[in-house]
Amino acid sequence: MPSIFRASAIMESITILVQYKIKKKKLTKATNAILEYVEQVKKNEPGTTEYTVFQDESDRTMFIHVMSFVDKAAKKTHEKSEYLKKLKKILVPISKGKAVYTSMVAVQSPISEENAEEIRKDMSSHEPV
Repeated sequence: MPSIFRASAIMESITILVQYKIKKKKLTKATNAILEYVEQVKKNEPGTTEYTVFQDESDRTMFIHVMSFVDKAAKKTHEKSEYLKKLKKILVPISKGKAVYTSMVAVQSPISEENAEEIRKDMSSHEPV
């Protein structure tokens, strides 16, 4: 198994990418809900250092959320928010398939496989949409 790298200065930092598709006829509804949601995240979550949503240029039904949290506590605060629950209630019925979650770390100094396994376990608590 290849080595996993992580910078010691950002050891606690957590970055997650979420990718999903929305039914074409529901794009306006999804976009409005996402914009409102991101506004709430930025307003209420100081531990969320980045939250950006992208839409695929060639497939407008594909959305990608990139989020970074200062630590596990900030991630948990995000996961328990009422506005995330509200977004899921809107998006799940109009989604095409399940969302794909990817946990990412910065490529810098190597960490042991043991620590890498712990990082993977931490991600298991992040429930998919």
